[in-house]
Amino acid sequence: MRRYLLATDGSAKVGVRVAPSGEIGLVTGAGEGQSGPAALRLQVFDANAVLAEGQQLVTFGSVGGRPYVPGVPVGVITRVVASASALTKIAYVRPFADDGALGVVGVVIVPPRRNPRDSVLPRPPRPTPVPSRTAAGATPSPGTTPAAGATPVAAGGAGG
Repeated sequence: MRRYLLATDGSAKVGVRVAPSGEIGLVTGAGEGQSGPAALRLQVFDANAVLAEGQQLVTFGSVGGRPYVPGVPVGVITRVVASASALTKIAYVRPFADDGALGVVGVVIVPPRRNPRDSVLPRPPRPTPVPSRTAAGATPSPGTTPAAGATPVAAGGAGG
């Protein structure tokens, strides 16, 4: 019987790359019973790296693809820890996988021929549009210029 270690386990360490910047670092698990937005701790090796909430991580990969193949989605940065004196950057990461809801797990046994880089990452969510405060059907006063994108209407009929 084989045993597998979840990334959120306190003894797990996974080499990762920040997409799309390419910064490399190490993700460690927060330990048993930890889940949610701080289930993983990211340590980026470049003290000048720019980290931001919402950035996504993929596995960096290991020599020969063992134990980790490159390009597997890991999670998204939820909080960056600011420290001017640190030699590395620290952030907390919410894993893409919910360890508490796992039923079936796939295990990659053959590494890909080519590093997929960021191609398998989910698309980041789009920001929610903010409704404008313009009155519907408002007509500009005579002598004023219509708003950008508005279609001017001829004096005797429909615009076009």
